[in-house]
Amino acid sequence: MPFMAGEHADAHLLTSFPVIFFGSLLLAAVIAGVLHRKLNGLPKLGEKFYDPIVLVLGLWCLAGLLIDAFAHIAGSVDDTFFTPWHAVWYSGSAAYGAYIVYAIMPDGGMRQLVAQPFRTLKEIEPHHKPGVYGIVVFAVSGFGDLIWHETLGVEENTDILLSPTHIGLFVGLIMSVTAPVWSAWANTSSGRSGLRSQALIVFGLGSAWTVSLLMIRYANLWIAPLQNYCYSPGNAFCGNPNYNTALEIGLQSLFLQAALTSVVLALFLKRWRPERGAMFLLFMFHAVGVWVYSEFDARLLLMGVTLALLSEIGVLVYKKAGPHVYISLAAAIQVVVLLLFSLADAARLTNTRYWIEGVNIHVVPFGWSVHSTFGAIVVCALIGWITSVVAMSPAVPTINDDESF
Repeated sequence: MPFMAGEHADAHLLTSFPVIFFGSLLLAAVIAGVLHRKLNGLPKLGEKFYDPIVLVLGLWCLAGLLIDAFAHIAGSVDDTFFTPWHAVWYSGSAAYGAYIVYAIMPDGGMRQLVAQPFRTLKEIEPHHKPGVYGIVVFAVSGFGDLIWHETLGVEENTDILLSPTHIGLFVGLIMSVTAPVWSAWANTSSGRSGLRSQALIVFGLGSAWTVSLLMIRYANLWIAPLQNYCYSPGNAFCGNPNYNTALEIGLQSLFLQAALTSVVLALFLKRWRPERGAMFLLFMFHAVGVWVYSEFDARLLLMGVTLALLSEIGVLVYKKAGPHVYISLAAAIQVVVLLLFSLADAARLTNTRYWIEGVNIHVVPFGWSVHSTFGAIVVCALIGWITSVVAMSPAVPTINDDESF
C-alpha cells in the first residue's frame, strides 16, 4: 500500500502550485534586481534597509499562512501538499531564505558557508539571530510538512494547530517576522521619533500576534458561536445547558486571550513608549487575524477595529498611570467589547435580560451569574497586571561575593 494522503483528484492544484510558486519568485527576483541596482547592492545583515526587506518577506510568508489557514478552516483542502495556498506560503519562505543566505554570506563566499554553516550562524550577532534561525526552523519544518502531508494526510479544523510540522512552521514564522523587533531592541535610538520609527516594530510584533492567534484559535470566544459558552435555564437559547461547563469554557478562553494580549503589550512597552497610532496599528493585526480565522465575519472585524480604537484612546491612561495600568485595561477591554457586541446576538435569541436561579442573578449575553460576568473582567485585568509586573520587574540588586546571608 503506497504511503500517500490519497488520490490527487484536482489536477489544477498540482499545476497551479508551480505557476504561483515560480511566478512569484520570478517577480521577486526582478524587484531584487532593481533594488540591487538602486542601492548599489542589497543590504547585508544589519545594514540600512535590511530590516524593511526582511519584514516585507516575513509579511509575504504571513499572507501565505493566512490564506492556508483559511483554506484549512473552510475545508477547502485537497489531499496533496501542492496547493495554491502552499505555493504562496512557501514561495515567500524561499525568497526569505534566499535573501538570508545572501545577507549572512561570509567573506569566503558560498564555499565557506557550506563548509562552516554552524560557525557562520554562531557568529551572527544575538539580535539578528531570531530572523536568521527562524527561516532555518521554517525550512526544516516545511520539508517535514511535505513528507507529513504526502504520507499521513492533510489536516483539517483544529488538527492543523497540532501537527508537529505546522508547529515548527508557526515557530519559525514568529521568529522570522519579529526580526525587526529584536534588531530595534538593540538600537538605543529606535522608536523615539514618531510612528514611522515604530512601524517596523509594530508590524513585526503584530505579525507574531496574528500567528499566535491561530495557534490558540480553538480557545477564542470572539470566534466561537455564542451558544458554545452561554447558559440559560431549560436550554432556551444556548447550546450548553450545564452552567459550570459553559462558564469554565468561557473563562478558560477569556483568560488565555488576556494572557496573550498582555504578553504582546508588555513586550512592546518594556522597551518603547507608544507613539500616536502605534497601538491602533498593533491591535489591527489582532482584528485582521480574528476576521480571517472566523472565515471573514464582518462583525468580528468591527469588534477588532473597536478594540483597536479603544486601545489607542487608552494610551492617555498609559501616559498618566504607566504600562501596568494600561496593560490591565487593555486585557479587560477585550472582554467588555465581546460582552457589548454579544448583546445583539442575545437579543435575537431571547427576550430575557436576566433571571434568578437560587440566590444568583444571571444576566445576558452569556447567561453567567453577575459575579462571574463582572469577575471575568476583573480577573483579565489582573492577568494583565501580573504579566506587566513579571515583564517589567525591578532590576535585581548586585550582590558582592563577600556578602554573607
